Amino acid sequence: VDLLVNRSRAVREGYPIVSLEEHHQRTFENMNTQDSYRRNGHALALSVTVCAMVYISVIAAFPSSPLGSIAVATSRGSNLCSTRHPSSSRPQMSKHRLASLRTFAGMRLHAAPTGKPAETLNEGDSIVVMGILDPIGRELVDKLQKENKYKITTLLNPNMVGPFRNRYPTVNAIDATQQEAARTALNDAAAVVMTFEKPADTDTLRYLLGHGAEGETALKRFVLLSRLGVTRKGSFGNVAFFKNLLGRELDKYADLEELLQKGADALKVDYTVIRTGNLRLGPDSFMNPDSLAVAEDQLFEAKKKLLSVSLDDTEDGDTSRSDAADAILESLLRPEPSNKIFGILNKDGKERSTWDKIFSDL
Repeated sequence: VDLLVNRSRAVREGYPIVSLEEHHQRTFENMNTQDSYRRNGHALALSVTVCAMVYISVIAAFPSSPLGSIAVATSRGSNLCSTRHPSSSRPQMSKHRLASLRTFAGMRLHAAPTGKPAETLNEGDSIVVMGILDPIGRELVDKLQKENKYKITTLLNPNMVGPFRNRYPTVNAIDATQQEAARTALNDAAAVVMTFEKPADTDTLRYLLGHGAEGETALKRFVLLSRLGVTRKGSFGNVAFFKNLLGRELDKYADLEELLQKGADALKVDYTVIRTGNLRLGPDSFMNPDSLAVAEDQLFEAKKKLLSVSLDDTEDGDTSRSDAADAILESLLRPEPSNKIFGILNKDGKERSTWDKIFSDL
């Protein structure tokens, strides 16, 4: 993001820069190296966790055993030998070093020339919806078509463009391999939404953010769909911790959230991150041949009408795809959720607040 956002300034000031193709190649190589380190680190962390659990279980079951005695003695010794250094003795980082670290972290990036924060969409603006084939994406498209105020665009694999156009003729479906058409669509977009129900690759987000850095951009708002538990994934014993063990989905969502916040700050555009619980219902729910699953969905739809929205990531639960799509749509149209991260859950109750009340509580 730093390279892309500062590209035009670097050209003006005569700094040497690399081509985007070379940068993408370097990024791909770095990702492969990082993925290798990450896999090895995850395997080591899992091994250490399992050993620690066995160790604790043995101590709890046999406190008088030699292993339990060693553990008690070790804990006492560590308490006796532990020392704390006063804060005054800590080495102070130089201002120059601190500034360079902040720049590297993305806290001082050059703003795109036409970034327009804190603006709502106008009638006729273009919205790019990524992940439009997923159920939430289709729910969002249906709601946007009912509004009938905005141009809807999406980028798809070549083999999906034809079937999608047949089903949604009013949506501008673009072959993602056609670079010029994709570039034009992204440069004209007033809002970009990522509705993938599984975490997308960070390169996809970099690609979407990068077009706003290469020159004139109409981008005002970026909305990302994420998951509850992102901030609790490192707490052992938490539900989010165990969810994250397989697939590392919450790690990926955390990377996307961090990258979006840095990129939005760099481009001076608004962002909104919407965290959902376990996704339920959807456009194809009642076509499920499993009658028991359909009955459970009908019961969920009847009972869980109360919508809970919170800035705190402290709860787990279920979220209706329709309500998640509503939250995305309202976040596009209103200024209140700008630059906020909030979670949305369905709870027991038949009464539900209006979106005016929900966002005023935020």
